[in-house]
Amino acid sequence: MKHSSLNFIIDLIALLNLLALAFTGFVMKYILPPGTGGLGRKLHGGAGREQIKDLWSLGRHDWGGIHFYLALLFLILMAVHIILHWNWIKNYLKSLLGSSQKSGLTD
Repeated sequence: MKHSSLNFIIDLIALLNLLALAFTGFVMKYILPPGTGGLGRKLHGGAGREQIKDLWSLGRHDWGGIHFYLALLFLILMAVHIILHWNWIKNYLKSLLGSSQKSGLTD
């Protein structure tokens, strides 16, 4: 597989993972907030509140588990991303250090 194709696949999976991570965080923050005994916002009409103890047959604890594993996967994907771009990172840092050393000599 080409290096650029692998980069694209890893970055696409990381983006989808990040979106899922944001979604699970939203669910835990606004749909199944902590300390309310399952009291969440009423989703369809009305100004009142209703008891929401789970969403799609998953409770807050279950969503927290999914959120945790998505976060671990995101860390792994970011490590792979950095490894795949390591040569670029090294060259960029060399160019920064090289240009700062050159500018230091002329001052």
